[in-house]
Formats: sequence, structure tokens, C-alpha cells
Amino acid sequence: MYFMFHPLLYDVVLTLSKSELRRCGKLVRSPFFTHRSEMERMFTTLATSLYRGKPLPDKATLFRKSFPEKPFDDLLLRATMSDLKELIEAFLIWQNMRERSMQSKLILAAAYRKRNLPKLFDKNARKLEKEMDKAKVQNVDFLQRRLDFQLEKAQFQVRTQRATALPLQEISNALDTVYLAQKLRHACTQLSHQAVFKTEYDFGLLPQVIEEVEKGGHLDTPAVALYYFCFRFLTAADGLPFFQKFRHELQQNSHRFPDEELRDLYLQAINFCIRKLNEGQAPFVREGWELYQEGLAKGFLLDQGRLSGFAFNNVVGFGIRLEKYEAVEQFIVKYQSKLDHSQRESYAHFNLARLHYARRRLGEALRLLQTADFKDLVNNLIAKTLQLRIYFELGEYDLLDSHLDSFRSFIRRREVSDFHRKNYLNIIGFVRKAMALPPSDKKAARDLRAEIAKEEVLTEREWLLERVGGG
Repeated sequence: MYFMFHPLLYDVVLTLSKSELRRCGKLVRSPFFTHRSEMERMFTTLATSLYRGKPLPDKATLFRKSFPEKPFDDLLLRATMSDLKELIEAFLIWQNMRERSMQSKLILAAAYRKRNLPKLFDKNARKLEKEMDKAKVQNVDFLQRRLDFQLEKAQFQVRTQRATALPLQEISNALDTVYLAQKLRHACTQLSHQAVFKTEYDFGLLPQVIEEVEKGGHLDTPAVALYYFCFRFLTAADGLPFFQKFRHELQQNSHRFPDEELRDLYLQAINFCIRKLNEGQAPFVREGWELYQEGLAKGFLLDQGRLSGFAFNNVVGFGIRLEKYEAVEQFIVKYQSKLDHSQRESYAHFNLARLHYARRRLGEALRLLQTADFKDLVNNLIAKTLQLRIYFELGEYDLLDSHLDSFRSFIRRREVSDFHRKNYLNIIGFVRKAMALPPSDKKAARDLRAEIAKEEVLTEREWLLERVGGG
């Protein structure tokens, strides 16, 4: 019944924690917000279900609990639910403002200014100035609040101290800094979306912004510097020098940014390392590994305590490339519990197989690959490729021949991207050619190496060249 009846009110209520339910209940019961007893009864009914871990009630039950003496009226029920949703939204706004002390004080300053209460304005302003001086987080959102405060003070001075010189130059400088920081942060977001969705954005005044930053005087502001170096390593032909400056800035000033923003910055840098690694640029292997270690240690890469399977695979991949086998094994043991329950076993087995293969424990790797259930398509493709490698390296050509046939059928049956289809069919084709090479025919080996080298779509190129020989 509940699943057939799922109004917007339920969407909001289901996000409330138990402590939020208690605080919101006080608001709903307050006569300042409403005198309607049915609103309190409706909220209590919903909250009680959540406290007890039960499904939210169906229409008839909710109406009976909210209007115990009335016959069912669907229109009245929906109207009351809509009004209760608005009350809960008022609670969420109030709670959000309580958590943002500076913004609350700015709103209070504006109220005192409009009511012409200079003593109270000054007292509130001194509190706000002290809070800003002590603020650890100094990202662009903080810069915006500081600018808002400067503007508020200027308006107050115009009204109460007409003969006082106004800080108009300071405000102008602050406006510039805020704009530069906001523009650079947004440009980095545009670039990351451009890479994923293949969309071309118009960056507007960004060339002038870059020129202004490079003229000097702005890189001492972390909210500008970090995104400037981020934008530059994402767009420069040789991004490594800018990437290293970004890493230095991140290490020096990470405490000035909230965790959510740091997570986005780490992911920007990590995804860049992955792209560069795929292009064959080895220096980014260590950079990617270190970024993951920092992000995990500080908790930035966990989303509500969970680690994505994508990140889990990448950490293992970077570690294996660096031959940090002990560290990779410790990572798998420590972080497999952070994976979603549905992924846990298959991702752990998949990555242990990768680790065993790297350590040349081919039998253990093969056992895991043959028994594990790889639900993720990409993991499945990589696992089958790893199995192919092992059969080839062990000289198990009958098993390899059968595996190649089943691998080809698997690719043809599944919906895979054009890139994956071409890549894995190329791998299968080249392995068959390598199997058919006469042992002493060096010319045939050289010809096959040349064919492998010029193939554009081939992720196993390096391994195939090693196995063919004849160079």
C-alpha cells in the first residue's frame, strides 16, 4: 500500500534523522507556526513510523490518524500534507541557517541597519569580524560572505556616518577576487563535464581572467591559486608542472576548504592522472597513487562511509603499477568492507586476482577468476582478459582456444561500447595470431609486431608485443 502512495511529503520526511524528527516536531507543535492540531497528529504519525523502523502509512491510515472524527476526504488529506511539507521546509531552512553562523549574522546585520539600530549593528559586526578572522575555511564561499559584510558595513556607514570615508577600493578589490575565484572554480567544473559528456562550453571571459591572475597579486589567495593551477594542468599541453604546483597548493592549504569541495578537487586530479596514465605518461602513476592515499586517509573519497567500486579498482591498479604489492593487499583487506554490500565479494576477488597475477601467483589468480561472479561488465571484460593472459603464459593452449571462443561470444551477446567491442575483438584476434606463429619464423613475428604496434585501439599492446617477441 505504501509503495503505491508516495507523495512528496514522504520524500522529505524519509530524509530526516531521528534528532531532526525531534526538533522538527517541536516546530510543528509550536503555535507560532500553526494552530492546526491535525498537522501535529499527521507529523506524529509519520515520525512514529520512522522511529519504529516501519513503513510510512497508506492514505486511509494517515487520514484516520490525522482526522480521527471525519470520514475519508482525499482532497483534505492532500491539502494538509502539502501544508505539512511547507512546515518541514521551514524547519530545513531554519536548521540550515543555524548551521551557517556567518550568514545568520549577516542577515541580522541587515535587519539592524534597516531598523536604524547602530549599537546593535556594531555589536553584531564585531562578532562577525572576529568569526571571520578565526575562520579556517576560506574558499570562494567565504570570500563572498566577507564581501557581503563589507558591502553591508558600507551601506551602514552611508546611513549613519556620512562624513566617513568609505572603503570603496577594498570592496572593488574584493569583488575582483571573488569573481576570479568563482570563474576559475566554475571553469574547472565545465572542463570535467566536457571530458565526460563530450560537450563544448563557451568559457566567456576566462582568457581575461587567466591573464589577470598571471599578471600577479592573486596567487596568494588559495581559492584563486588552487583552481588556477587546476585549470592549467587540465588544459596545458604539458600539464605536469602545473599539476605539481596544484599538489603543493593542495598540501599547503587543504585546511582552508570544506571536505565536500576537497573531495571534488581530489577527484579532478585523480581523473586527470587516470587519463594521463591511459595515454602512457608514467609520472602520473605515482601521483595518482599518492592522491588516493591522501584522500582515503582524510576521508574525502568516502561517500557516507562507502567507497565506490571504480575507486577501489583504481587504487589497486595504481599500486600494482608501482609494485606496491604489500600496500595493495593491505588496502584490499582494509577497504573491501567499505564497498557496497552487493559489490563486496566480486570486487575483492577481482582485485585479489589482479594482485596474484602481478606477483606471478598465476594458479591462485586463475582460481579466483574461474570461481568469482563478476557482475560488473567492465570488471568481467578485464577478468576474462587476465584469464587469457594466464592461459597463454602457462602454455595452456587448448584451454586458451576454448576461452577465446567463449570470450568472443560474450562480447557479441553483450551491449558494450564501440571502443570496448573493437578493443577486445582485436585482443582476441592478435592472441590467435600469436598462437599460430611458427616458433622459428622471425619475419612472421616482426610482421605481427608491426601490425600490433600500428593498431589504434588495443589496450593489451605492451603485453602482446612482449609475448610475440621477434623485436
